[in-house]
Amino acid sequence: MELADAARFAALAEAWMSLAARAGVPNAFMDPAVALAMAEAWPDPVRILLAWALPERGAPAQLVGAWLLIERRTRLSWPYRALVSPVCSVAYLGTPVIDPEHARAAFAAMFATIRKTPALPKLVDVGDLSDDQVLMGALKAALSEGVGGWAQVERRRRAKLETQLDAKAYWTRSMSDHHRHDLARLRRRLSERGKLEFRVVRDPDAVAAEVEEFLVLEASGWKAARHSALACDPATARFTRVMTRGLASRGLVAVHSLRLDDRPISSSIVLYSGTGAFTWRTSYDESYRRFSPGILTLEGTTTDLLSDPSVRSTDSCNHLDIGFQAQRWAERHEIVDLVIDLGSKRPWRLALLVGRERCLRRCKALARQAYHALRRRKAELTVKLRRWTERPGSAA
Repeated sequence: MELADAARFAALAEAWMSLAARAGVPNAFMDPAVALAMAEAWPDPVRILLAWALPERGAPAQLVGAWLLIERRTRLSWPYRALVSPVCSVAYLGTPVIDPEHARAAFAAMFATIRKTPALPKLVDVGDLSDDQVLMGALKAALSEGVGGWAQVERRRRAKLETQLDAKAYWTRSMSDHHRHDLARLRRRLSERGKLEFRVVRDPDAVAAEVEEFLVLEASGWKAARHSALACDPATARFTRVMTRGLASRGLVAVHSLRLDDRPISSSIVLYSGTGAFTWRTSYDESYRRFSPGILTLEGTTTDLLSDPSVRSTDSCNHLDIGFQAQRWAERHEIVDLVIDLGSKRPWRLALLVGRERCLRRCKALARQAYHALRRRKAELTVKLRRWTERPGSAA
């Protein structure tokens, strides 16, 4: 085992790329570029657990596991500090990158290192962990050896793209004839307004330029109003620029954009790792909302991903199973949120932390349901009132 910082991890790019190609579950959010971006954007300590296979005589060591973590207090872990994965709010998968042939040994070594290193917190707060049979089996087997306990906080699923169909056949299956004809009509109407093209860029300089366009585009819409646009927080914007620059230098990021007279009206940033792709962030110009530019871009992105022989699956990166990707991508990625406690003196701590978090999440879900129910009721009453006031003689 090796406990590394971001600079050390970045120096192991070749070993990392080899591991990413062998990983049972790819994860772009474990990349050294993400570690460097985290170290530059936020002050919390970046911790990378690296598992190496013992080499045979004369052979080099082989990296068989990498888990990028950040050390901080979270709502779930408070008042304790924890090792947290994914490392920030705009990283959407906390799954460590593990060679499946060494999964159990890698997890056992990682947990032992955390437990035996005095400076490290003993709580591990893992969100969006892939519920892969081999990976989860190895994780639970390593914990069953007595190094610690764990509890599941929540289980979710989200859309992914994983099929043997070609792009035309897949898109035909995912939408009705009516919807396809409607998209074709919208595309024709957009073309009447200027030169319309779908563009994919991978060159580092072009990626950097279009990432800047993306930041401006996203900050002009509803995400800015909710303070969730990347550019709303200088640290998140810095993280975005550093991460995409590092990934682009190794050909691991692409920007897909629908452009009208060479101006983006919709844009999507796609990250790559091993055999996986990740539709990280998407935005569109809301003045073109009636033309569904986001769906038109998704059509082009889907076609590009399915025509790439190096990509076996694409993660939508959505927190919940909703949105236009969920409506059009049939496959699903099962994920769980876990808390692992590697401390041996407080067996009650795990139950209290998990119980509190489940309660908070349930309250938030109920509040969200009530909010949307009230909005629907308000809309219904508004329609009824309008009809009543428009009746002949109602003004009198």
